[in-house]
Amino acid sequence: MSVLSYTNAQFRSILNGLGLRNQGSNEPNFPISSDEGNLDTDRSSVIEFQAYFGLATDGIVGPQTQAKAQLQMYVIQYELDLVIKPEPRIRPQNSPFYGLQTAEAIAQFRRSYGFEPDGNVKNDRIADLSVRLKLDELTPNARAMAEAMPV
Repeated sequence: MSVLSYTNAQFRSILNGLGLRNQGSNEPNFPISSDEGNLDTDRSSVIEFQAYFGLATDGIVGPQTQAKAQLQMYVIQYELDLVIKPEPRIRPQNSPFYGLQTAEAIAQFRRSYGFEPDGNVKNDRIADLSVRLKLDELTPNARAMAEAMPV
């Protein structure tokens, strides 16, 4: 798998989508971000991402952090394709970005699997830890399969 170089907005969208950043929740398409500003303002969110995924916690979105984000997006999208079977499939069309199709599939998953809405529609499009754990539980072999799939 060749590693992408995400733009700052694309990486913020991943942080938002994984529930690691809420500063952009006033953006109209949250969790999808259009903020290309410097990622220094999101250093604590980047460190949280790095810590969760077992990376060096330097707060820098370097090649290892980008690769881990890309892999995590592949896994989530593959799991969603298996569980909710959206049409069209998320992978490969929306891979490996946290875009509108992924956000809508997360919202559908949350509704289908009993995740309580909190009154904020934007939060229903976030694959926070509880959502990711449920996806992993429902698709025990998906991570290995997603990692092995060609891009």
